[in-house]
Amino acid sequence: MRIFIATLGTETNTFASFPTGIEDFYDCFWNEGDIASAMPSPWSGPGQTWLKRAEAEGWEVVQSLFAFANPAGPTTRPAYESMRDRILGDLKAAGPVDAVLMFLHGAMIADGYDDCEADLVMRMRAIVGSEVRIGLELDLHAHIDDVLVEAADIIVFYKTYPHIDHNERAHEVFDLMQRTLAGEIAPEMALFDCRSIGLFPTTMEGPMPGFCAEMEAAEGKGGVLSLSLNHGFPWADLPQAGVKMLAVVDGDAALAESVAADFGRRFYAIRNEATLPFTPFDEAIAEAKTVGSMPLVIADTADQIGSGAPGDTTYVLRAFIEAGIRNAAVVPLWDPLAVKICFQVGLGARLKLRIGGKYEPHSGPALDAEAEVLHLAADSWQGHIGDEKIRIGDVAVVRVEGIEVLLTSLRTNLYSLDLMSRHGIIYETKQVVSIKNLYKQKDLFAPISRKQLFVATPGTSNPDWKALPFERLQRPIWPLDDDPLGLDQV
Repeated sequence: MRIFIATLGTETNTFASFPTGIEDFYDCFWNEGDIASAMPSPWSGPGQTWLKRAEAEGWEVVQSLFAFANPAGPTTRPAYESMRDRILGDLKAAGPVDAVLMFLHGAMIADGYDDCEADLVMRMRAIVGSEVRIGLELDLHAHIDDVLVEAADIIVFYKTYPHIDHNERAHEVFDLMQRTLAGEIAPEMALFDCRSIGLFPTTMEGPMPGFCAEMEAAEGKGGVLSLSLNHGFPWADLPQAGVKMLAVVDGDAALAESVAADFGRRFYAIRNEATLPFTPFDEAIAEAKTVGSMPLVIADTADQIGSGAPGDTTYVLRAFIEAGIRNAAVVPLWDPLAVKICFQVGLGARLKLRIGGKYEPHSGPALDAEAEVLHLAADSWQGHIGDEKIRIGDVAVVRVEGIEVLLTSLRTNLYSLDLMSRHGIIYETKQVVSIKNLYKQKDLFAPISRKQLFVATPGTSNPDWKALPFERLQRPIWPLDDDPLGLDQV
């Protein structure tokens, strides 16, 4: 067998005013045709998994571009088209292949392209023809409709949010493709539109863990090959946005539609209990004034880069100062200029520093403050899963009014507690820790925090869906509309 593998992705927030350019892919993850050499990361994992599996089978592997950028606004047209055309050119140059395996995000939008994944895969299909199999792994915060389903043969989404199963899902895609190429199965796919938007963590107390277990229990039985709940990406103003249930079954299109509808309706029934609750900003600051035996964790949800925000607002930091909260930490705050200045003045220096509030209108005002440089680290990183690492660029930790602020030159979420421990922040001793995350930190902090609040802060990624200026989103859709499927009383 001969297969072609590549990666291309980013998650696009259409409410973010700053674009995603080619440099953002270079900064996050970029590998040209040698995925085995890449540092283990969430973006290298699927390609590395497929390469190892294929080589173990004695298959020939043609590698192309592997590129990912952190979430932000729409990708520039030149950036997208150059990467797309690089992959398509490599596919043409490869000659005949038996299969194509692609790791894509599923929520990538570019100037002139509402659905980059569908555009790319349809063009790939035109090159390889109808007999070559195309398998895709997608993030569960994706947009999908029948265009992509018809262009591909196998689609598998992450099952977990927080995302910890990217390599596991890569194995699943490979397994299904291997069985398809061997003639053991003939995948048929179908979607069910759940007419919902929101955030539905799979580890949160409530019905989602059980729903995920039901999906996994159904796989491998009665012709069902794979089930995926695509949660959708709620900060995208697109007609196809929203939650979709995908069923992949063996050789029976009617069964695929029936199973997708069954599980889609099951999710619809639990959607309200499954959605992530948010705490008002003022309430969170009031609770942050209290002292406990362990830190209070405040998730600054509207300014976390994982949903396309810049990660440079100072609303929480300013509120801490105004409330008299001192034994606190704010991490990570993206400010390359402030980091550069800290490196120039050196460790231990005291200076007047302008922090944050630089990148877009939603960034809000900068904070001007007296700062002491506590820690400097060049070209640093944080851990992820296993031996995976995330680049975070240069790091400066400063103390402002008794509050330790971790500044980075590259945009990042907190993926591991070592983001703080490696850079001198003893988080266990803090009264409160504010992190520019949405949910991925929950399990990390659970053993060492007295409480975690998911706070509706000001910012690009406002979690108040009814307040977002949607114009193109197809209506009716929950929670903007009460019961779009008319099933609540059934």
